[in-house]
Amino acid sequence: MKLMGNPVVLQAVAVSLLIGATLVIGFLVVRGMRKKMMEDMSPITEKPRADAPNFALATYQGVIANLKDREVQLKSQLTSESSRAEMLEAVSNRVLENIPTGVLMFSPNLMVKQANAAARSLLGYASPMDMHVKEVFRGLQTVELPSSNGALGGISQAVRDVFVKAAEYRGVPATYSTPGGETREFQMVLLPVGAGQQVTYALCLITQTDTAFTLSFPPGEAGKNAGEPE
Repeated sequence: MKLMGNPVVLQAVAVSLLIGATLVIGFLVVRGMRKKMMEDMSPITEKPRADAPNFALATYQGVIANLKDREVQLKSQLTSESSRAEMLEAVSNRVLENIPTGVLMFSPNLMVKQANAAARSLLGYASPMDMHVKEVFRGLQTVELPSSNGALGGISQAVRDVFVKAAEYRGVPATYSTPGGETREFQMVLLPVGAGQQVTYALCLITQTDTAFTLSFPPGEAGKNAGEPE
C-alpha cells in the first residue's frame, strides 16, 4: 500500500496504461485509413496511396518508442528510491535498537505497535507488542499529567488526546514499578506522528531519571529481547 502512494509508482502505472491505449488507438487509426484508401481507389487508373498510412504508422511507432523509454526511466527511478528507502529504514531500526531512550509507538486503538530494546528493558517486558496502553503501563504508580485522574486513567487519556487533539506532553514525571518489583523514576514524552492533520501513531519516549541507564548486549545480541520476562 505504501508503494501505491509513491508518485513514481503512479507515473509508471500511468505510462503503462498510456502505452496500451496508444497501441489500440494506433491500430484503429491505421486500419481506418487503409479501409478509406481501398474505398476511394479506382480499380483501373488509381494506385494505392501508401504514403499516408506509412506516415501514420511511423508517427505511431515513434510515440510508442518514447513512451517505452519513459517507462524504463520511471522503473529505474522507482528501483533507486526503493533501495534508498530500505537503507534508511535499516539505519533507523539500527539506531532505535541501540539508544538508551525507550521508544514506544501506539496505534489509534492504543495498542503497542513498536517497542525498542530500551523500552523493553525499562518497562521490564520481553515483548510488549500488541499490549494496550493500560496493560503496558500497569506498573505506573504516579504520573503527573494535566488530565490525570489516576495513573492508568491519566496515561490512557493522554495517549487518546494525542490522536484526537494532536496533543503533546513533554517532560512528564512518572514513577513506575517493573513486573519484577523494581521501582524506577521516568520522564516521559508523548507526541503525535503522522502526515498533515492525520495522526497515525502516538510516540512515547521514556527516559530513566533516578539512575544512569545503559544498554549492554553481548556481541551480536543488539536488538534482541531485553529486560525482565513477562
